Amino acid sequence: MQPDNLKKFAELEEFHGEDYPKGEHDDWNMFARIGFYTDYSSSPMKGMAADFQSLRAISGMVNTILGIITLLLAYRTKNNSWSELLAAKLLGCFLLFHGILMTTAYIAGFFTVGSFGQSFFGSLVDIAHTISIGMACSACLFFPYPFVQRKHAEQAVAVVVLIWSFIVTGLIIFIPYETHVVRYAFWFFPTVVWGFVYVRFSVKELVHKHEHARGLSAASGLLILATMAWLFSDWLLWITVMEKFTIPGWVSNIPPDKNPMLFFVRQSLIMGVSVAALLTMFVLEGWRVVRHGFSVLSGIVFGFFFIGIISFIVDLSVVDVLEDCIYATCQELPESWTIYNTFTNILTAFLIQPIVLMYLMLNFNLLDVKTGKNGRYAKAMVLVLVVIVSSTIIEMLQSIIPIGELLTSAFLAIGIAAAIGWEHQIMEQFLKNKNRTVDYLKTIGEIKPVEPATDTTPSLNFCLIVLFVFALLLSVLHGAIGLG
Repeated sequence: MQPDNLKKFAELEEFHGEDYPKGEHDDWNMFARIGFYTDYSSSPMKGMAADFQSLRAISGMVNTILGIITLLLAYRTKNNSWSELLAAKLLGCFLLFHGILMTTAYIAGFFTVGSFGQSFFGSLVDIAHTISIGMACSACLFFPYPFVQRKHAEQAVAVVVLIWSFIVTGLIIFIPYETHVVRYAFWFFPTVVWGFVYVRFSVKELVHKHEHARGLSAASGLLILATMAWLFSDWLLWITVMEKFTIPGWVSNIPPDKNPMLFFVRQSLIMGVSVAALLTMFVLEGWRVVRHGFSVLSGIVFGFFFIGIISFIVDLSVVDVLEDCIYATCQELPESWTIYNTFTNILTAFLIQPIVLMYLMLNFNLLDVKTGKNGRYAKAMVLVLVVIVSSTIIEMLQSIIPIGELLTSAFLAIGIAAAIGWEHQIMEQFLKNKNRTVDYLKTIGEIKPVEPATDTTPSLNFCLIVLFVFALLLSVLHGAIGLG
């Protein structure tokens, strides 16, 4: 393989905002596959890399805004159960730190910064990613099924997230390769937990005729989509010919003094869990559609299933080009293939997560959007999301179609005006089928009467303050003396 192509692969694998010094990287390979063998500098698609950076910045900003609004609404919500409130706070923190991760990665990758800036932003990206994983792993224990029902649950979560963040970010300084690999493997944990909840309550609905069990299975499926959907658009590729697309790049970017076995075990775990989750949901949602008709979850799952098949066929059309690049001389990939993968993968990464999470929190009653000023914050969430959807699609179209900036601005203004004008109708669609998972669990006797402790520290509020201070101080220290 040519060094330039390996360099391009490593650069584009920073999709999720990870900093990959010395080849030690987590792989958001959905976009890496697009750019692996493509020379953007001489291609009509040369604007795609720059547009990708812009889209990452937009997505980071929106995730941050949605996270802040979610936390505001969560702390203003008084009537929900303690587990729902805690889950809303954890998901809000997940969105917030995910937004910080992507925004920071954009700044480091787009602007010219010195060695201090690179070290500072690289450390901040690592810390934000570590915290977001901790928040996701914690949230799966409380929603939609509250596995932990103790009065000190919030305090315990705060302590665990703090310890996780301190230990992992410290280990990254001294053993970065091993820590990056093991840390990313923790994404399998919430997927497995939500997957088992989905299967259990799908069976309750379909076999035992518990109609209200659908709330838990739907919430679990949506949460899986919100965290792992980026892998679903290539699910058939992962279980058939993955070695022709991504494995050569992975091997070439693993440092020669590092053990690749740990990396491939991690990859097998993540890929296997994600594909198993999609196929399980496809089977059970298909069964449910026959009996009860389509739902939002079934529509999304079927969409990803068929996109994966189409993507596999499209990928097979360029196998010869990829093999030549491995064994001979690289040639530029067909422009149509690049466009297709850009639209399917980037749309999944930048739009699915915020849309699904916002729909989940509004539709499953995690947030009170009807009391006092809460409705205004909820409307702001909807408007922000409509703006990001409009601007993202326009940015992507502009990268392949010569659309002038004035026309782009006009389309964006139309989208914003439509969102403002139809805000009431949009909100009604999001709140059309309000679900309370706790209500059903009470009817089957799986909710304990818990009165959460309010006079014990550290709480989640304290945890957030400490994490922000820790992230800032460690990043400054990292930049100043070049740790790691």
